[in-house]
Amino acid sequence: MRTTVGEVVRLPDRRTGPALLALGAFAVMAGLPVVLLWNLAAQRPAPAEPIRPSLVAEEAADPQPVWRPVTARHGGFDVDAPRWRPLGQEVTMFRRSDGLAREVFRFGSAEDTRRHAALVVDRGEMAPATAVADLGAVVSDLGLSAAVTANPIPLATKFGAMRTADMTLESEEGSKACLGFALRENEAGIRITGWVCSGGPEIVSRQEASCFVDRLFTVGVRDAAIAGLFARAELSRHPCPAATATTAANPLVSERGGRPAPLRLNRL
Repeated sequence: MRTTVGEVVRLPDRRTGPALLALGAFAVMAGLPVVLLWNLAAQRPAPAEPIRPSLVAEEAADPQPVWRPVTARHGGFDVDAPRWRPLGQEVTMFRRSDGLAREVFRFGSAEDTRRHAALVVDRGEMAPATAVADLGAVVSDLGLSAAVTANPIPLATKFGAMRTADMTLESEEGSKACLGFALRENEAGIRITGWVCSGGPEIVSRQEASCFVDRLFTVGVRDAAIAGLFARAELSRHPCPAATATTAANPLVSERGGRPAPLRLNRL
């Protein structure tokens, strides 16, 4: 600053400096949030892509629930079939992705020339279907090749009348004639399906099929509706011939010397 001779220079008041410093600090603090927001907006990353962009497409491509085998010490059911046990017994359990549970009991092989029988118990909510549709679905799930046609004659069992279907299973040396059966109890949330097959084209005995179904019983199922169903069924069960699956059935020979068999509510 230029001054003339004789002019007096006035220094700032002592309070002016601190006031200017305070004003500058206030300006910095007021502008700092604006600067930070500006930087964040400039550095905002692009939206992340989904980890599995094809997940929706996969679900749409495979909407059907899938059965998977499971390992368990025991299931909720069993089949006490001494007439069929010499053919070999196989028990497998499955769970489906929609919550259904399945137990499969197979005696003998569906592919050789011997006799064969199977019982399948499904638990859970299932859409209504005919006996042919139920049996066809089970046959397909088990990987078998079979023709299934409706049969109007019901099968008398301890559970009451079961819907039936004529079945033909393809074996190594031809085909096996089978009688299929299906039962639905919606209140108990259970479906029972299965079949009894001869070793060839011979017609299957309905009495033999009824006795096979009647051999199904529960093993510690903690469901009042299912327990009630099987308790009522046991009260309606009739004695069956005691012949084995490899000998001819003798209707004059029944369980325990002709006396009705005891109630079967659990494993012997």
